Amino acid sequence: MAINLLNIEPHKVSKDLSGYITYIYGAPKTGKTTLATQMPGALLLAFEPGYNALPGVMAQDITTWGEMRQVYRELKKPEVKAAYKSIIVDTIDIAAEKCNKYICQQKDVESLGDAGYGKGWSAYKQEFNEVFRGLTQLGYAVFFIGHDKEVTVTDENDNERRIIRPALSASTKTVIAGMADIYGYAHQVAGKDMSVLTLRHPDASIECGGRFKYI
Repeated sequence: MAINLLNIEPHKVSKDLSGYITYIYGAPKTGKTTLATQMPGALLLAFEPGYNALPGVMAQDITTWGEMRQVYRELKKPEVKAAYKSIIVDTIDIAAEKCNKYICQQKDVESLGDAGYGKGWSAYKQEFNEVFRGLTQLGYAVFFIGHDKEVTVTDENDNERRIIRPALSASTKTVIAGMADIYGYAHQVAGKDMSVLTLRHPDASIECGGRFKYI
């Protein structure tokens, strides 16, 4: 391909989520899956049961990372791309476990750390990126759903505070959260029968954020 820098056009941010990764984590029953399945042309990749109460949802159960690989190949087909626009991974926590196990089997080790300095985690990150960034490059909107947990952290002055963050190991969270263009926390409002989605938090006691300037 010939490169001509004078032909470059200013980038325009898409008005929908096609080509982006959204990561929403939170407690059970906060509407994460319901929200995700309202995406256009949604296909739910169910790594754990949780869609039985959602009528009309298009779902594919996933029990191994090998099956995730099969789905990825299917999603490359033009006729499949015409049928689906959004891919929901529920939950990314279990998907991460399946990918971890897959890489360990590939390298014939018990844990990623046994593969040699950084080699296991590097292969894991590469595998995750190949599949899910590959889906965004195909034009799909990718929606990760995960669980939350509270942790206690200590700052440089030995002050402790509680932080809400995804229920993933630190290494896994670095890989997955780092992929997300939108990173939000779903939670219920105290005393009210409603849930909200926090996308920015003033004191960083909730991990969330995004690449979009005005989110």
